[in-house]
Amino acid sequence: MSQNDPFLPGQGNELPPPPPAYPVTSDIPPQSPYHYSPAPNQGSRRGFGGWLGGALAAVWAFVKFGGLLIFKIPAAGTLISLVISFGGYALFYGPWFAVALVTMIFVHEMGHVFEIRRQGMQATAPIFIPFMGAAIFQRSHPTSALKQAEIGIAGPIAGTIGATAAFALYGSTHQPVLLLAALIGFYINLFNLIPVWQLDGAWILAPVSKWFQVAGYGMVVVAALFLHFVSPLLIIIAVLGVPTLIKRFREASNPYYTSVPPAARFAMGAAWLALVIYLGVASLQASSLLTTFAR
Repeated sequence: MSQNDPFLPGQGNELPPPPPAYPVTSDIPPQSPYHYSPAPNQGSRRGFGGWLGGALAAVWAFVKFGGLLIFKIPAAGTLISLVISFGGYALFYGPWFAVALVTMIFVHEMGHVFEIRRQGMQATAPIFIPFMGAAIFQRSHPTSALKQAEIGIAGPIAGTIGATAAFALYGSTHQPVLLLAALIGFYINLFNLIPVWQLDGAWILAPVSKWFQVAGYGMVVVAALFLHFVSPLLIIIAVLGVPTLIKRFREASNPYYTSVPPAARFAMGAAWLALVIYLGVASLQASSLLTTFAR
């Protein structure tokens, strides 16, 4: 579930302060406990109340039975949370959907983990949060918008590679689960590229321009009004992201952003656009094949 809103370590011309002592994440603000890659919204058929109730019950089960092991035994925390999430998805949507979804979330999140560790920081393996996605815990964060953007884009790049591999394998084997995994992977990573709050797109485009977050809200409105895509999770993310949007404009002159070279800004924006185009086309192709297969 990051795969995800930029925070500013300093004010005015001050240098960024040292990392905080409490856990923060690769791509959400310090006040948030985790980064996550949202799972695809499958709750519209059940109603918002049922979706929210199921999500809260699953999260409570995760905290009660697996959360205590996250920091003491990170590997055990990953395994326990994976099993709980798999069970929840399998119960509602079937085991093959659960396999495909958990695998694609894991690949996406490991992209973030790899880049975090490449930059010399520590991060746990993904901790799955039932019906919400997955989390990465870390005790330090980048002090440059560009480095944060590199962490942000690493998840969608890894996830896109994983989904493309599943799509290619489907072409060779014609196994339906591979096509399903590809479609889910394309969707998760495309969704995460929306530049709103803790979604990866907000971090990727943060050093490019503050106006991209405004554009992200425009995307949400267009999706709701014209594409009839109303996701409770997306609505929650958009509402919670308003303070971050305001803060981004107030602190636009902070060196955290302005120190990024123009060439790096262009490269990051171009990479984001290329991923959006590729994932959009790939999603349509995979969706049409899956519809044909279902018939």
